[in-house]
Amino acid sequence: MSRRLVPLAVVLALAAFGSGCQGPFGRVLPVNLQVAVSAGAGADSQTQKSLMQLTNQVATEYMRNNPGVNLHMRFLPQGTLESTMRQRSAFGAGADLLISRVESAARLDRDGLVTSTGLELQQLAPLHLHDLDRFRRGRSYAALPFLLQPSLACYNRARVPQPPRRLADLEALAAAGVRIGLPLEPEELLWTASAFAADQPLLTLLRRIEGLPGGGTLTADDDSRLLAWLQWLARSNVQPNLIYADTTDELVDLLEQGRLDWISCNATSILRLRARLGPRLAVLPLPGGEDGSPARALARFIVISFGRDSTGDERRAAQKFVLFMLNDYSQNNLMDRAVGNLPANGNVIVPTKESPDLSAMEASLNNAITLPFQAGPASNAATQERLIHLLKQNVYGEWGPERVLTDLKAMGAGRTQP
Repeated sequence: MSRRLVPLAVVLALAAFGSGCQGPFGRVLPVNLQVAVSAGAGADSQTQKSLMQLTNQVATEYMRNNPGVNLHMRFLPQGTLESTMRQRSAFGAGADLLISRVESAARLDRDGLVTSTGLELQQLAPLHLHDLDRFRRGRSYAALPFLLQPSLACYNRARVPQPPRRLADLEALAAAGVRIGLPLEPEELLWTASAFAADQPLLTLLRRIEGLPGGGTLTADDDSRLLAWLQWLARSNVQPNLIYADTTDELVDLLEQGRLDWISCNATSILRLRARLGPRLAVLPLPGGEDGSPARALARFIVISFGRDSTGDERRAAQKFVLFMLNDYSQNNLMDRAVGNLPANGNVIVPTKESPDLSAMEASLNNAITLPFQAGPASNAATQERLIHLLKQNVYGEWGPERVLTDLKAMGAGRTQP
């Protein structure tokens, strides 16, 4: 008799009930979910704090209404996110959910450390998620868009009373004594390439350099556009008031310190800059082309990925929590609480008339470039450093634009120039 009761007790202990598990005496056992959140990069402590508060508030609201789920939030710096995930996954203890930048999620996906969401179009269609098709994998999705962070122009209105609308205006401002800052990160310079219709050729080249399918061959016209862009970069540095930095984080530091007057920035820097500059801070979409076309700037995706080590109960609970994070109510609150982020949920109305910042962010997003969810075998820090080195050689006149273009194409073909 007792031998027959033992397996029955085990079955009862493991049986799922709602969002938890049924205990041996009818008690519902909670499901514990480990949620890893990448808290951003660099020294932008206010942006990191904002993201922490944001996700904690969402988790608290969810647990209040779903007592059978315990959410354990772990905040990781951008620089240690991937290594931490690899270490924990080696012991079968990876996070059930991961909230991170799309580049990190794509590399973890490439290495098999995250898995498909298991959610299908019929569950997600009512949310009208931005660029959802980019994440499709079979009937489900490799990751899900969560927040969008557009690129902007951030400037000191006391020093820049008439902001630039075209790239040529930016050069004129520098000639008039306004201190301009631009980054040397290739993706962050896409908006300048768009003024020469070189953004798509540059994206093709970057995909090839990462080891991804190029999406077509570079034509002679593409080469001419890329060369015109590289020539502009080389000419621009002749102007002493136009300064290049390795990263956008460095530019934010310099504007905050009053050593620059106008920079290209990510919208997540608004909170930090406003704390220092107050009403002197202004933001606008980045300058466009000479023909009046708007700049096509990079918009960062923050995405949600699912870990590979979850049990069936944990996966189902994670899916329910994700749908809560993406619903109209949560996404509207996220936009209000996390300055610099726009909702991925297309049902949420952005109050552009009430906020100049949101108006600029929405305008930038309407013309933005978003990167696909795919990381090639050469997608790593060393490749990024090599690209920045080449752009430095061009900007500082060490090599001519023609040689830099040749070297970029050689990288895309899997060769390295001497």
